[in-house]
Amino acid sequence: MLSNVPARFAESAAGMAIDRENVLQVGAVLVGEVRRLRQVLQAHGGDRMELCGGDPVSADAKQAFNQRAEALVALYKTYVDDLQALSDAVAEAARSYGVADADIATVFRR
Repeated sequence: MLSNVPARFAESAAGMAIDRENVLQVGAVLVGEVRRLRQVLQAHGGDRMELCGGDPVSADAKQAFNQRAEALVALYKTYVDDLQALSDAVAEAARSYGVADADIATVFRR
């Protein structure tokens, strides 16, 4: 998983070849994916299982399922944060390539 990718590594981060010609396109893909995944989190990140029945097992099953769901959501959030950090690093790479600030702002707007 990517964590706190500095701008100096943005050119090779995640196996992508980033250069002056494609830096904005790569950034647009990353920004789009971050937005899409955040929408999923917003819509479903709080979804949890309800009690399935009145039997003795249902309460334990509900608790176990919800604990696993919370762990997965936390991992998912970390992944989205890592993608955002990569996107920020690619924006810095664009600046270092001399891409106009207006173009960078258009693509990397949050």
